[in-house]
Amino acid sequence: MKKQIDRCMGCMNEKRYSGPCEICGYIDNDAYPADCLAPRTFLNDRYILGKLISRGGDSAVYLAFDTKDEKAVEIREFMPDTLCTRTEKSDEISVNDGSLPLFKSYLSEYADLNKTLMNEPETGCIIKILGIFAANGTGYVVTEHVEGKTLAEYVDERGGRLTWGEASRLFPPLLDTISGINAKGIIHRGLSPETILIRKNGSPVITSVSISAARTADSEINCEIYDGYAACEQYDLSERQGSWTDVYGISAVLYRALTGNDPVPATERKNNDTLPTVFAVNEDIPEYVSDAVAAGMAVGRDERIHDIQTLKARLYDAPKEEAPEDNEEDDEGTFTPNVHVRFDVDEMEERRAAAEKKKKQQKKKRSANIGTAAGLIIFFAMVAALVIAIIYFSEEAKNAQESAVTAKTSETAAPVTEEEPEITEPAEITVPAETTAKTESGGERLMMPNFVGRFLNDSLKNRYSMLVFEYEEEYSDEYAEGIIMEQDISENTQVTEGTTVHLKVSKGAAFTYLPDYVGMKLSDYTAKLTTLGVRYETAAEETSEVKQGYVVKCSKEIGDKVYISENESVTVYYAVKPTVTEPPQTEREIPLDDDSDDEIEEVIGGDDR
Repeated sequence: MKKQIDRCMGCMNEKRYSGPCEICGYIDNDAYPADCLAPRTFLNDRYILGKLISRGGDSAVYLAFDTKDEKAVEIREFMPDTLCTRTEKSDEISVNDGSLPLFKSYLSEYADLNKTLMNEPETGCIIKILGIFAANGTGYVVTEHVEGKTLAEYVDERGGRLTWGEASRLFPPLLDTISGINAKGIIHRGLSPETILIRKNGSPVITSVSISAARTADSEINCEIYDGYAACEQYDLSERQGSWTDVYGISAVLYRALTGNDPVPATERKNNDTLPTVFAVNEDIPEYVSDAVAAGMAVGRDERIHDIQTLKARLYDAPKEEAPEDNEEDDEGTFTPNVHVRFDVDEMEERRAAAEKKKKQQKKKRSANIGTAAGLIIFFAMVAALVIAIIYFSEEAKNAQESAVTAKTSETAAPVTEEEPEITEPAEITVPAETTAKTESGGERLMMPNFVGRFLNDSLKNRYSMLVFEYEEEYSDEYAEGIIMEQDISENTQVTEGTTVHLKVSKGAAFTYLPDYVGMKLSDYTAKLTTLGVRYETAAEETSEVKQGYVVKCSKEIGDKVYISENESVTVYYAVKPTVTEPPQTEREIPLDDDSDDEIEEVIGGDDR
């Protein structure tokens, strides 16, 4: 359905004239992809679609106008082009044959992801989700339309790279927002200078949140990976992904901002890591900041900083020698990140000089105090030993006196035995297994998602790689094959990393109906049976009524139930050419009468003359 409004479909500014838009240059009859929605399509009785902004991964993104709130928005249409197409001359989505369970699973994940993001606090810098609705056989997500520039453009405008003072003010809200969504089990996987925007007021906003399969190579849909900013595990379906994946992404973004250079792709660094450090490229950046970025971009996840808050602490906590004296801690002390610290070049030079001077003074002071410290330790140790000895012998004397009195008063009551007193050990404290796992793991916490109705595949496991999945399969007439039916941990239960969730997964229906075979080749029909999970045998049947190689009949009638759960098998009979048996030829008898001579000559062709 089309709807006319006096606005440009390229920028949604008012336009009451024909021809190109004077603001953005958009022309109303500009071409658009045939499988995308046309400009001016009216959705959900509220939104008018404009131009296509981008297409890839799991979605097509359109500029749109909200006729109710009268403002420009963006609408993301769930449309993984490997699983579906748009029906010709229609707005409806048509799912490819055999792809419906996977399409529904990914659509469910897409909806869950954006519902979770709708509840993000207003103070966060993730793009705001304004609404979710279903139409045209798929799902749509309405987001705010951010007017601004990409982080890449922002950095280029400032000479190609940022000072640490500029970056230290820009990145804290980004880090806090990523940490917040990670805690809810959401991994962005697409952090880059192109997916982080800077609003006109200078605040950053993270865009382009997608399902896990859209950001992992070799999944069932076309992935959208940002080389140089994607972690190594995003290129391998068998690798676990988690908060450490986003640590790599945002560290790579910070590397680009501080050096002006795009990082070498993680896959190229895997065998030969030649990526120079931030400090090697830009000596104005503090070395501890450079070290933190390098630790966040470690190729192997085991060597990488594990979570965003640890990365933030290392970025914003200066080393001890650079910290104020009254904040100095011992080797096991902890530091609280100060996200408002600003490091300018002149200030850093002064701090470095002061740090060197302070280190020399502290070294002399430590040397002078070693003897004193050792003496004090010995003195206090001797005092402690003396106190313990006094207490011990006092208690022994007291116990001996009490024993003597007790023995005297009980002499006549019962004989005293010389058996050793019975020692009662404290009862063992039993801790529930789940509590123990939570306590000992020390891992990050997350709220258990609802997996019921979703497709159990590598993409789901990679997205929730903080959990361990165990499952058993059962036949079900309600759920398609591969769909999760039950989970043993309820939705929204708080769990820790490494928690095992037990699932019950559908093996498909216990039975199916024998499909029609009329007019089908044997190969096509058996392929259909295989897709349905039906076991079969084939047998030839001679007939001239059905074309050779085509199905003649089956051992069950069309539409009969075939029980897959019982491994029931059917026999498929296919046509072969009948064998033709010719009658045996008989020798011709030659009559022996008076006229036989003429007939003999005729049979043998006459005599030779």
